[in-house]
Amino acid sequence: MITLSILLKPIRLIVIYLSLLMPFLAQAQKLDIKGQVLEVGSNLPLEGSSIVISSSTNKFLGYTYSTENGKYELSIKADADSLYLKVSSFGYESQHVLVNTTAGRNITQNFSLTPKVEQLNTVVLETEEKIKVNRDTVAYRVSAFINETEQTVEDVLKNLPGIEIDDDGNIKAQGKSIQKILIEGDDLADKNYKTISKNLSADVLSKVEVINNYSENPVLKQFLDSEAVVLNLKLKDKAKSIWFGALKTGIGNDSRYEVDLNLGLIRPEVKLLDLGNINSVGKPAGEQLNNYVYQQMGFNDFDENYSLDQDSFLNLNPNSILIDDKFYVENESVSNNLLANKTIWKDSKLRNSLFVTADQFQSDYTNLTSYFLPNETINFQEDNAFQTKNLNLRNDFEIKHSIDEDHFITFQTDLSVNNSDVNHELLFNSRDNIAQVLDERNLSLSTNVHFTKKITNGALTFYGFTGANQDQQGFTINPNTISPDEASNSSKLETEIKDNTVYQGLEGSAIFKVNKLTYAFKTGILNQERDFNHITSDRGSTTNSIEIDSLSGTNSETRLKSFVSFKTQYEFIPDKLIAEGDLELSNVNLRTTLDSRSFLFFNPNLTLRLRKTKLGSFTIRYKKINELPTLSDLNSNFIVQNYRNLILGLNRLESISRNQYSFNYIFSRPKKRILFEAGISYSDYNQQLSADNLLSEGLNVSRRLFIPGGSLLAGRLGFTTYLSFVDSSFKVGYTKTVFENPSILNSELFNVTNDSDLYYFRGTTYWDGILNFKFSGSINSNSGEIGESTNTNTIYNGKLETVLRLYDRVFGNFRNEVFEVNSETYQTSSFNLEYRPKDKSYVFGVDAQNIFDTRSYTFSSITNFQRGDLVYRAVPQYFMAYLKFRF
Repeated sequence: MITLSILLKPIRLIVIYLSLLMPFLAQAQKLDIKGQVLEVGSNLPLEGSSIVISSSTNKFLGYTYSTENGKYELSIKADADSLYLKVSSFGYESQHVLVNTTAGRNITQNFSLTPKVEQLNTVVLETEEKIKVNRDTVAYRVSAFINETEQTVEDVLKNLPGIEIDDDGNIKAQGKSIQKILIEGDDLADKNYKTISKNLSADVLSKVEVINNYSENPVLKQFLDSEAVVLNLKLKDKAKSIWFGALKTGIGNDSRYEVDLNLGLIRPEVKLLDLGNINSVGKPAGEQLNNYVYQQMGFNDFDENYSLDQDSFLNLNPNSILIDDKFYVENESVSNNLLANKTIWKDSKLRNSLFVTADQFQSDYTNLTSYFLPNETINFQEDNAFQTKNLNLRNDFEIKHSIDEDHFITFQTDLSVNNSDVNHELLFNSRDNIAQVLDERNLSLSTNVHFTKKITNGALTFYGFTGANQDQQGFTINPNTISPDEASNSSKLETEIKDNTVYQGLEGSAIFKVNKLTYAFKTGILNQERDFNHITSDRGSTTNSIEIDSLSGTNSETRLKSFVSFKTQYEFIPDKLIAEGDLELSNVNLRTTLDSRSFLFFNPNLTLRLRKTKLGSFTIRYKKINELPTLSDLNSNFIVQNYRNLILGLNRLESISRNQYSFNYIFSRPKKRILFEAGISYSDYNQQLSADNLLSEGLNVSRRLFIPGGSLLAGRLGFTTYLSFVDSSFKVGYTKTVFENPSILNSELFNVTNDSDLYYFRGTTYWDGILNFKFSGSINSNSGEIGESTNTNTIYNGKLETVLRLYDRVFGNFRNEVFEVNSETYQTSSFNLEYRPKDKSYVFGVDAQNIFDTRSYTFSSITNFQRGDLVYRAVPQYFMAYLKFRF
């Protein structure tokens, strides 16, 4: 158990770390310059204008950008009697001004810029064009891309050319995964951006900006570029400076209901959002906080937080299929996300994000599993009924403070509490009734402190972190299916796992930039202590529980990692041809109950970029990855995974290593709505963690072991374009994955190969009439091969969404998706219809799902040596009427 004293122990390191920073906190006298940038004649404020200040000898001293109201503020340290200010704004004539500093340390300098008319690539820039490109920002005017049936921000983003959203809600912009979603330039949810995209109402949006080269560190931003990409949501005037919101209430047949609340206050100094939802119409709450994919940060990763990569050992989850969960999973869900960002001092931001989610799921399906081995095929069938309850609470608190232009500090702490209960009843091979119950309680806490100080030709960064994770699982199998004793079928098997981890670390970097060369020296230390205990007992119907020694055990580890790295970036052609290198040398001292060893790793990461050319951007990367097995892979006794699986851990420590090669290409012309992306990556495993599997119809026994060889090949192609003569956007694409995984199956070594090919297309029309369409199609082919034994399947899919807009009063969409799997055809269907009275703040609507009353869905999947054919019970047809108020 994690006690308070254990949690407080690593805080001492943070206190020592902060005390070391105190000599750097002294503030020198500075010069404050502020003002406003306006357009000549109209006096309209110009947002995003760059203001650069330099000395009389042309030495760069600092820069900033104007805000939405055209205002700017800049602080520097300078002793000269005069300085030069240069202001530039896209589409306007630049201005140079000589500023006299002898009059005082607080100077006000306003600018009035004259518009200039220029033509770029035969495209004339207009103030209200649909897509506007300004330096590192691509801005979409939302009204040009919507059909007014969109309900959430996510619905709007799906219409914007160059922006894609995957099945988990992850967002890519111009081919890159985003890090965050900002609202009017401020961060409210950190990296949990799905809480905004899936909940914030679409009707408050005015513009969506894709911001490249994004950085929140004002010190590093002065001389370092960033690979980070974020979205910034610009709101309509009606949603600014006053309270705004929307309330939706709906009720339907078959116990369907939904209540959705948006409440917000957006002002320059404070931003507050309360996004709540209660529903039984297929909108899970917990998915907003899970399954994120982020862009790699490249050279400028000095503000990244350490993340503990540690999953729960036991998982009892139903299988999933390609269609939306709402068509085959019943739910009752509650979520409330309270997001706030407040300017507490002139240069300080406070953010707090409170997420509360609760879900109850129910799903029923039949699964026919086949192990297609070279010498035999093993089949078994499971009729499954799952009931799952999840309760999650997470609070993320952060303060960012600019002490002055040369010092920046960030404090962030995160608390997460998760409770999960899964009840699984199954009928095995149509004869044996089995019940599995998994209860889990998880508590995690982390604290991160970053400090950055500017120095001559560079900066110093210091980072301290500490955290703890406590995971407790209770697992019951009734009857006991693991024991070979038939008499024991009157008993049940109980397993309890306690997995506790405490960690802390310190890192420091010295970063320098000299002309075209940027380099950094980085060093750090990480200490991690973990205890993993598992106890399995047999509890008879009339006797007390009896601990089974062969299924119980304890293990602990102390992992101490120290490292030094040299990072460099050289611009052969400024902002175009860039070489990057990260050479890390680390020593890992790992002591466990079973084995203890020290490892010396050299992990190089080399990148060459050619970007912003007429032909696009190219990236080539090589990366060497050395890893060590986790403590849960080192159990000396068997652990019960489920009613038919036992696993035994490793008996020694060895490293796991692979070489990774990748090539990426992006050609983007946002204004012409053209995007071409291609990529290929190949991983060659010198040694990987695999298993010796003894497979049978009723029980699988696996033993972890190291096996040399194996590879992973992944490739993708995608082309997006806009055809003006049909006023529509189209995308075609192809992805391929080949995974070779050596495995021992029933005492024989096989090279298991899985091959997957996906061809797809999709499109959207932007017509002015009463009808618009969104359409897509795909062919997904999968195969598995073991020696001379192969298994294949192909899934065909087509989707059509018809959008209706009638007299600006009636809006609706009808979605129909057709699948063909194993020569069987079925479909999913839903529609939404709204009536919006003129000049009223309320809306009447109807939602419907499974209109054609489909009874079941069939799917097939192939993974390694296993094929699964699933038949899911469909969620029954329902209709729900709702009323929506806007205020």
